[in-house]
Amino acid sequence: MNIEQISQGLLKKFEQSRLVFWQDVDKEFTDELPTLQLDTRYGLATIIEIDTLSHLEVKHRVELLEPEQAFLLYSQQKANDPIRDWLYDIRLYAQEFYADSSSMILNDIGMNMEFRPVISKFKSFFANKLRVTRLKKLLPKSATERELELALIAASLKLETPTFANILQVLLAQLANDFESGSLLAELDKYNLTPSFWTIVYEEFGYIVETNKDEKRHPSLQDLATKLLFTECFQALVNSGCSSNDSVLESFSPHLLPMLTSEQVEAGYSIDRIGMNSARRAHVVSFIVQLRESRTYQDSYNTIAAQIEADFEIRNKLSQITQPEKLMYVETFEFADKQLAILLAKNINTIEQQALNTITSHRLTTHWCHVKQVFVDTKYACVYQALKAAKQFYSLKAKFIDGFEFDSARAMYRAYEEQLFLFDSAYRVFCENANQVSHHGSDILKKTQLVADIEALYVDWYLHDLAIAWGKHVDNENLLDKWKFDGIINQYNFYNHEVERIFQSKQVKRVFVIISDALRYEVAHDIHEQINKEKRFKSTIKSQLGVVPSYTQLGMASLLPHQELTAHISKDVTFKADGLSTHGLEKRNAILEKYRGIAVKSSDVLNWTNEEGRKAIADTRIVYIYHDQIDAIGDKAATENQTFEACADGIKQIKLLVERIINKLNGNRILVTADHGFLFKSSDVVDSDKTALSVKPQGTVEGKKRYLIGQQLPRDDFYWTGNMTVTANLSSNSDQAEFMIPRGSNRFNFVGGAKFIHGGIMPQEICVPVLRIEHLKTAKQKTTAKQKVGVVPLSNPIRLVTLTEKIEFLQTNAVGNDFKERSLSIWIEDPDGKIVSNKAQVLFDSESSNSDDRKRNAILSLNGTGFERTTSYKLVMLDTENNDRFASYSVTIDLAIQDDFDDLF
Repeated sequence: MNIEQISQGLLKKFEQSRLVFWQDVDKEFTDELPTLQLDTRYGLATIIEIDTLSHLEVKHRVELLEPEQAFLLYSQQKANDPIRDWLYDIRLYAQEFYADSSSMILNDIGMNMEFRPVISKFKSFFANKLRVTRLKKLLPKSATERELELALIAASLKLETPTFANILQVLLAQLANDFESGSLLAELDKYNLTPSFWTIVYEEFGYIVETNKDEKRHPSLQDLATKLLFTECFQALVNSGCSSNDSVLESFSPHLLPMLTSEQVEAGYSIDRIGMNSARRAHVVSFIVQLRESRTYQDSYNTIAAQIEADFEIRNKLSQITQPEKLMYVETFEFADKQLAILLAKNINTIEQQALNTITSHRLTTHWCHVKQVFVDTKYACVYQALKAAKQFYSLKAKFIDGFEFDSARAMYRAYEEQLFLFDSAYRVFCENANQVSHHGSDILKKTQLVADIEALYVDWYLHDLAIAWGKHVDNENLLDKWKFDGIINQYNFYNHEVERIFQSKQVKRVFVIISDALRYEVAHDIHEQINKEKRFKSTIKSQLGVVPSYTQLGMASLLPHQELTAHISKDVTFKADGLSTHGLEKRNAILEKYRGIAVKSSDVLNWTNEEGRKAIADTRIVYIYHDQIDAIGDKAATENQTFEACADGIKQIKLLVERIINKLNGNRILVTADHGFLFKSSDVVDSDKTALSVKPQGTVEGKKRYLIGQQLPRDDFYWTGNMTVTANLSSNSDQAEFMIPRGSNRFNFVGGAKFIHGGIMPQEICVPVLRIEHLKTAKQKTTAKQKVGVVPLSNPIRLVTLTEKIEFLQTNAVGNDFKERSLSIWIEDPDGKIVSNKAQVLFDSESSNSDDRKRNAILSLNGTGFERTTSYKLVMLDTENNDRFASYSVTIDLAIQDDFDDLF
C-alpha cells in the first residue's frame, strides 16, 4: 500500500469523525507517518503518537484543550482492554483506520472491518485479481461471515451460485468422476477454505468424524456421500413402515447423520428418535432428493449410489426385507427396486390387486423407473408394468375359474368383445415388458418363474379352454354354414355400414379409413383408450365379424366398397370387387376412384408436407390409408418374436396418423379397422400345436400355416371346412372357393415361423375392431372428452406436527369410461412462494369403485427450521402433464419439538 492509498483511506474516516485511531501493530508505516498531510473539513489533522504519551494527557488535549481540531491517534500496539483503556470512551465515537492488507481487502469488497480476522485466514485467495473479481460478483450485500465463506468457496471452484447446496452438488459430481480421488478439495486447500467447508457441512447436516487414540480419521467427500445416502435410505425405510426393531435399520446405524457420539448414546438418544425428530436429517433427505431429481446431477447421483451400494453390500441389507410394502418409498439405491420387484413377483398370487396397483403406480413415478436407457423405459418400469399385467391376468383367471361356459357362440363372441379380450391384452403387455426386461440383461422375472407361469396359463389354460368352448359352439350351431350373429356387422359390410353411414351427416365432406394389417381387437382397444385421454378426440370401439379364412387378401378385399365380391381360382386365388382386382395398393386405388376415393400408404401420409397432403386429398371423398406394422413383423420367422413390440409401435404410429389427419389434413371423422387379428404365443411351437396333414390335399391352391384354400377339399374331424360364399359373402359369379382350417389354435405346418398365426376362426382372429374417431369442437370437448380424476387431501385443514409427514389423498373418481388418471407434484410453500419441502410425485390412476382403494400417500419432508404455527403455509398440487396448479390447501406447521437433538451439538 502506498502513501496515497493511506491518505485517501484516512480522509474517508475523517469525513465521519474528527478523531481517527490507527493501530499499526505490524509497524509497517512508521517511516511514512511524518510525510502525511491530511487536509480534513476540520482543518489540517494533527498526528499524535499515543504510545509515547500519557493517555490521560491525550484525552485531556483532544477533548478539552482542542475540541474542534482533527487528530490522527497513531499507535503500534493493540488497544488495552476496555477496563484499562483511558481512551475507550473516545474509541466508541471515533473512527478506526487499518492499513493492513486484510483491511484494504475489506474496503475493496465493501465489507465491515469486523471481518478482518476472517479475511486474514484466506489472504492467499486475494493474491489473484480474477478470483477477487469473481468474489465481488458472488458476494451479497451486508454479507454474513458464512455468506462470505460460501462466496469464497464458490469463487475458488469457479461457480456462479454461492449456495451450500450448489457447492456440494458440484463436488459430488466431481466425486462421481473419481470416487477414489483424495484431491477433490485441493482447490479449497490452496486458500485454507477446507476447514470452513467442513464447518458448514457440520452445521447443515451434523456431519463430524470422531477420532480415538488408536485411529485418526479425517472428513472426506466419500464418507460424507456415504452417510448422506444411508441417512436418506434409512428415513425412506421408516416412512415405508420399518420399525426400530427391524434388523435392516440396525445395520444402517453406523452410517447415519447426525452421528451419535458416545455421550449421546449414554444420554439415551436412539437412532429411531433422531431419525424422526432431527431437522438436520430432514435437510439431508431434501438435499439427496434434490440431487437425485436434478437433470444436471442425476447421472452423478447414479454413479455414487452404485459405488456405495457395491462397497457397503446394500444387497445384503435390503434382502432382509420380506414385505414389499416396506420398500415402497425407498429410492436411494437401485437394489431397492430389484428387491421390491422380486417380492411382488413371488407374492403376486397373495397380494391384493389394489395393493399391487398402489405400489406399482407409486414406483412408476420414482427415480430408477425414469433413468432412460437408449430411449426406452428402464427395466424397472418394464418390470412394474409386467407385474400389473400379470396380476390382471390372475384376477381375470379367478373370475373364469370354472371355465368359459356361454349359452351360444354369439354370447361368447360378445363376452370376448367386452371382457375376454383382456386376457390377450394382459398377456401381450406382460410379454412385451418382460421382453424389455430381458433385453436389459435382467432375469428378475424369470428367477421367480413368473414368465413360465404366465406362458403356461395363457397357452395351456386360456387358449386351450377357450378353443374347446368356442369349438363346441361352432360345431353345435353349424356356425360356418351361416357365419352371422344378430346385431353384429359382418366385415364385408364395412363400407356400407361404417363409411357411408358417416356421410348421412351433411356436415361431413370426407372420411379417412386407416386399415392396419393384423390389428387385433385388444390392441385396437389400447388405441381407443389412449385416444380418449386426449382432450380433442373422442373414440368409440365396436367389432365386426371377420371373414374366413382370416387372412390379408380376403380381409382387405372385404373392406373395400363393392356391390359384388368374387374369388377366382387358377394357380392362385384372386379376389375382385365389382370385376376389379383388390390385390395391391394401385388396384385398390382404382376401385376407390369410382367412389371419389384414394388408397395411400401410411408412410406417405406421415411424410407429406402440409401442401402435399392437401393437394393429394383435394378432390377426394374417401381416403383409405394402409398401415402394416404388426403383420410385417409377426408373419416372418426371423422377426415373429418381436410381435408384441410391433404392436406397441403400431399403437404409436396409428395415434400419430390420427393426429396428422386431424392437425394437418383437417380431417374430423376417422375409422380405424383391420383385415384380421392374430394368435400368438411366446413359447416355441411343439408337435401338439400341429394338425397333421400327411399330404397336401388334392384341390389345394393356396396352403398356409393356418388355412388351405382350394376346391373340392376333403373333410375330416381334425379340421373345419367351409365355403367362402358363406363366410365372405362371395357372389354366385365367384368360383367355388373352399377352405380348411385347423381346430382350436393349431397350425397345419410350421413353415415361415409358427408363433404368429391367423387365418382361422378363434375370437382373436375374427373379432375385428372398428374405431370411430371424431375430432371434437371446443364446446364439445368440455362435455364429451374424458376428464381427469379429482384429488383432495383426506384431512383439511392440514396440520403438520413433525418434519416428515405422510399426507393421505383421495382420488375422488375411478379411472374408466368418464375419467382418466392424474399425475401430481405436491409440495409445501411459505406465504412468499418459497418451497419449504421436497416435491412428492404421485400418480392417481386407480380404477377401483371402492374409495378406500383410491387412497394415495405423499411423504413430505420440511426443509430447515423456524416454522411458525401462526404463519399461513400452502400445500400445492401441480398437474405435471400441463404444468398447471391443480389446487392448493392451507397448511399449519406446528412442530412441538423441532429438534431437541440439535441442542447436544
